[in-house]
Amino acid sequence: MRRFFLVIFLVLGTFCLPLSADDRDARTGDEQRVRLGRLALVGGSAAAFHYLGFKYFDRAWYQGKKTNQIRWIYDWGGDTYVNLDKGGHFMGGAFMAQKLSEAYAWTGFTERMAALLGTTTSWAALLEVEMRDAYFDQWGFSMPDFIANTLGASLPVLHAFFPRTRALHFKWSYHPSHLYLNNNDRSANDRPYVDHLIDDYEGMTFWVSLPLTALFDRKKDAHTPEWLRLAIGYGATGLHGSNAKSRGRFRLYPNLPDAKPEVFLALDYDTNYLPGNNRLWRYFKSQLNWLHWPAPAVRVYPSLRFYLLYL
Repeated sequence: MRRFFLVIFLVLGTFCLPLSADDRDARTGDEQRVRLGRLALVGGSAAAFHYLGFKYFDRAWYQGKKTNQIRWIYDWGGDTYVNLDKGGHFMGGAFMAQKLSEAYAWTGFTERMAALLGTTTSWAALLEVEMRDAYFDQWGFSMPDFIANTLGASLPVLHAFFPRTRALHFKWSYHPSHLYLNNNDRSANDRPYVDHLIDDYEGMTFWVSLPLTALFDRKKDAHTPEWLRLAIGYGATGLHGSNAKSRGRFRLYPNLPDAKPEVFLALDYDTNYLPGNNRLWRYFKSQLNWLHWPAPAVRVYPSLRFYLLYL
């Protein structure tokens, strides 16, 4: 997840351009031309933030022992975070690729070309982060992380070439867990805890949602609101702390049970249907769709539980 927030830092200062739908629609024809001034601005800003971002994080994170060869990690089992960290990599890749695609579209590339460039550029940046991790004994090159990065970064291309896939929305939600809220007491009593919010995976849920109209409006006289959606969420319970084994014989707290995945069904909202049609407001509404907002939900695994509102 730390790489997810690194991606956010690198992208927000450069590529969160308030492009209206009208702007994008006006640039989808074959006759469009790339505006070299805008392209230079995007490239120069990206280079500057790339340098400053990695300079800072080299001091903040990459201070461990380096190795002379790549440390390959094949953590398919998810013994640490029950694979929730892969959701963070997927969302980080998707968010970065989408922002880059919008930036390339702003410079004048066609929709498909902008998506290809956004995907390629974000994938290369995430690969660079993985390669930096690869030579540190406390990190390493995680193949599952790399695959999650790749799948997330590929979303703009999938949407550009297969527009119907845009009906699926990938989202993230968070509420502080007891591991974070009570970390001082839990640490003093030798119980699982996390020091930093970005490591609080037990409070995170990753979602995929689709419009209810796709499920019910095929029936006669069905009138489902277009803004209402159904979401499937994935989370975890019983984690053993930050970067700690939470499952299996080598879990950090052998006296505690294994962490378990959680699966949710919840209502969801398409924020694009919020009232108002101002250019900047439309862009802001589209960005709200990265988040799953509080809604009625039911946990279907590992046990049945109902929530009036689940974030």
